[in-house]
Amino acid sequence: MMTTGNREDYLINILRLTEGENTTKTTELATFMGVSPASVTEMLKALSNEGLVKYERYHGVSLTAEGLTYARLIRKKHHVLENFLINVLNVDRETAHREACRMEHVLSEESAIKICQMMGTPVDSDCQSCSTPCKAASSEGINITASLSDLNPGEHGIISHLKNSDPKIVKKLIMMGFVPGRVLTLDSNMPDSNMTIVDVENSVVALPADLAASVFIDTNE
Repeated sequence: MMTTGNREDYLINILRLTEGENTTKTTELATFMGVSPASVTEMLKALSNEGLVKYERYHGVSLTAEGLTYARLIRKKHHVLENFLINVLNVDRETAHREACRMEHVLSEESAIKICQMMGTPVDSDCQSCSTPCKAASSEGINITASLSDLNPGEHGIISHLKNSDPKIVKKLIMMGFVPGRVLTLDSNMPDSNMTIVDVENSVVALPADLAASVFIDTNE
C-alpha cells in the first residue's frame, strides 16, 4: 500500500538526485534509498499515473512540473524543521535530520511557513514553490517591510519575519516575544543607551539596537 509518507520520500529523493533538471536511474534511486529495484519500479509506476513523475523503463525517472513543486515543498519543510530542532531545541544534526524526515510528512504548509518566518530560515530555491512567499524570500510585495531599527516612535505594524545569520540571536528574539504575526509598536529610542523600547502584545521590552535590526515589520498591515 502506498502511504503519503512513502510517496513523498520518493519525490524528495528524486529531487535530491536530480535537482528537478535531470533524470536518475531506478537503480541509482534504489541504492540511494536503500530499497529494492522492484519496489522502486512499483512506486514510480504509481507516481507516473498521478502525473508526478515521468518514468520510462530503462530510461530512468524525472519529476514533472507538478512533482517538482510538490517535492520542493516537502524539502522546504524538512529544512525548516531541521533548523528549528538544531537552533532552538539544541538537537544534534544527525538526530534532527532523522526526525525531520518523519515530521515533514505531517507538518502543514501553513505551520511550516510560520516556523520559517519565526526562525529566519535561509532563503533557497525551494522558496519559489511556497504558497505564501514571505518578505524575506520576495523583493516585491503589497506591504512595506521595514526593520524595527528604521521605525520612528509611535509607528506600529505586525512582525513579518526575523533575519540574522546567527541562530542564537534569532532564538533570543523568539524568547523575548518577537514572534511573527504579533503586533508591535515602537515606544521610544534611547540613543544614549543604544536601546529601543517597544510594546509587543502589551508587553514592554527594551531591545538593543543591534537586535532591533533583525526584526522586520509589515507597516501597512
